Parts: sequence; structure tokens; C-alpha cells
Amino acid sequence: MHTVLSVTQGRLMLYSKEKQILVKGTVSAVTNNVAVNVSKYQKTLHGFAVINRQTVHVVGTEISADNVADIPQYCLDTKTDVTQILWCTLGYINCLVVTCSEGLIIYDCDKQFKRIYIHNCEDKNMKEKYAKGIAAFECTYLCVGNSNGSIRVFGPDEDGQVVFLDRKLFHGAPITDMSSYKHNLVSCDESGCTVLSQIDCGELMIIARSKTFGGHPCTTTEMTRLGLMAVGYGCGTIRMFDPTVKLINGDAEDQLSMTVQISAHARCITSMSAAKDADLLLSVSEDSWIRVWKISSTAVTLVYCYMKEDTMFVGCQFISRNGSKFCTTAYNSPYITCYTLNQL
Repeated sequence: MHTVLSVTQGRLMLYSKEKQILVKGTVSAVTNNVAVNVSKYQKTLHGFAVINRQTVHVVGTEISADNVADIPQYCLDTKTDVTQILWCTLGYINCLVVTCSEGLIIYDCDKQFKRIYIHNCEDKNMKEKYAKGIAAFECTYLCVGNSNGSIRVFGPDEDGQVVFLDRKLFHGAPITDMSSYKHNLVSCDESGCTVLSQIDCGELMIIARSKTFGGHPCTTTEMTRLGLMAVGYGCGTIRMFDPTVKLINGDAEDQLSMTVQISAHARCITSMSAAKDADLLLSVSEDSWIRVWKISSTAVTLVYCYMKEDTMFVGCQFISRNGSKFCTTAYNSPYITCYTLNQL
């Protein structure tokens, strides 16, 4: 039986605008449209990336409107529509991973963003038209979603080169986002279904799946440091699932147990981010609101909210691992806006 709890308001956290990072272009209307390098393995100064149609703009962590020339910006032209971006480490390679309408592109961050791997995910026989959804398992595996509901697994070989390892069809609709925690992978799709799988020696195995909840599409998902699964929907709802609690569903896969449901936003949730070392979840939406939530396995508490009028947010991510800093992006804006927690 589900335990559905309404959101409560707790002790507020006060964030203020710290700076705006200028990019050489504008931000496209793509969900999850910002990637921030918060990996403890990467030391590169190029910590931000955003999508502008067929181009990925990569900028430094210290670039602002006043010092644009201090650190060079990279404009990575993919010559195809970009759907998602992610910083990660594969083996000993610090990577920027890009999914697009033709498949997967991996850039080496330490070699001036040289292309080191390309994989065409298009297969007309399998109705695969584009790749979307990226998740990385610490230094070992990379998972990439596809428009036909399949997930591909990549990883480094003995020589450190990225190779294709596995492909599984877990969804019946286009995958919209993915996230990972330890050996768990959460993936969600346009039908509103969320799937929990696990990776073992490069092979994915399905564990459980959720209901579709009326068919509202999933738009973004995150796994928290507690191992909880947070899923944002096109209707503005956030649902939390606990992978340790499964409901037996006859002879099919186990059904994911929803623990919390929140009417978080008035319109489509376009991006979420979970702090690496804190129990905080950040969400933005087409409704012009930014919200920060304190999360646990049984409750979600609103601790910060801010509305920027006439703004369609399309991306957000915590910059610091403890949740004290985050950034947002908005459609048709040339800025990445950074916020920092006020010291009370």
C-alpha cells in the first residue's frame, strides 16, 4: 500500500544570486539543459556546459560577465540536435558525454575536448531515432537511453578505450532521463513509466517498474544519496520511490513502491538535481519557480522557493556537493545564473 504524504514547509534556507556566467549563445528549450562538473575526480576549469540546438557551450567555473576572456570557452558543434549532456569519468578519462539525434559523442576534457568516441544509436529496424538519457557508474560504466526505450551500456576496455558492452529494451516509450546510485539505475520515459535496474559486470538486469500514473510523461529523474528515486513529471508532480520496498505484482516484475507524492509545480518540471552530500533536491519548471526540498524516505519539506517572472527554466544543478550553491538556466537566455546559500 502506498504512503502518500503531502509536502510540509520547514525551516527556510535563504539563497541569493551570486553571479551570472555568460555563454556564447542562448539556451535551448531542452529539459535538463545544464551540466556542472562536481566530480571529485575531475580537476578541469571548464565546469559548465549548456545546449544551444546543435552546439554545446562549455565555459569555465570562474567566467562571469566581467571576465569572459580569462578562461577560453569551447563551442562543440555536433552538426546534429543535442538532447542531453553529462560530465563523468570513464576509467582514467575525464569526459563530457553528449547525446543527440544521431547517437552518442564522448569528448576528452583533458585534450581540449577532442572527440574520442562516437556511437550511432540509430537503427531504423528497431525504430531508434535519437539518444537521450545519460547515467554514469563511478569510473566504470556509462548508460545511454534511446527513443525506442532501449538502454545501451558502455565502458572502458583493458586499454582504457570506450567500448559498447550491452543493450536492453526496458521501456515501451522514448526514454527521457536516467540517473544512477551505486549499482542501481533509474530510467523514465514519455509514457510515465519508471524502471529500476541494476548493473552487474556490464550487464543490466531489470528489478522493478512503476505504474504510469495517468500517462503524464516523466521529464527528469534523480537518485539521492539515500538511494531514493525522485521523478519529475510533465504535470508538475514529483514522486519519490524507495527501491528497497517492492510490491509483488503477480508474475511480472516487482512494482516500485511510491512513498511520497508532491504537487511541486504548476507546470512541467524541466530539471531536478540532488545534492551529492546532503539530503536536498532542487527542481525548476516552466512555471518560473525554483524550489529546494529537504528529503527523507517518508517526507519532503520545502525549504526554499523563488519565482523569476516570465522565465521558462530548463535546467538546474547543484554546484557544490553539500547543496550550498546551485545554478539554473532558462530558455533563450545567454546566462547561467548561480545562487549561494546565505550564512545566517
